[in-house]
Amino acid sequence: MKSWLICGAIGLVAALVAAAACGQGTIGRPSDAEVLALVKTHCVPCHAAEPSHEAFAKPPAGIMLETIGQVSRNASKIMAQVVVERAMPLGNETGMTDEERGRIAAWIEGRKP
Repeated sequence: MKSWLICGAIGLVAALVAAAACGQGTIGRPSDAEVLALVKTHCVPCHAAEPSHEAFAKPPAGIMLETIGQVSRNASKIMAQVVVERAMPLGNETGMTDEERGRIAAWIEGRKP
């Protein structure tokens, strides 16, 4: 009777490890694609070459975040404004969650220098 419990636990651990290795779920370092999707949802409406947010004709402070390269180059600013200060997104207009902030922080902290 206990063996099915052990097998189930082993299966769950294996699934979690596989998900982390594949960049799925919230375990492990987020993939570039996951972070870019978060940034496109929460940052790009303002931080684009042509912002879609009605308040901006140009990206604030000239910071564009449309590509993973742009995100990477601005990682320290993103960490400060999004994760530490929680000042961005402005007024949290896009509803960024604590989990999403944590995923961005994990990606930044896990980057290769």
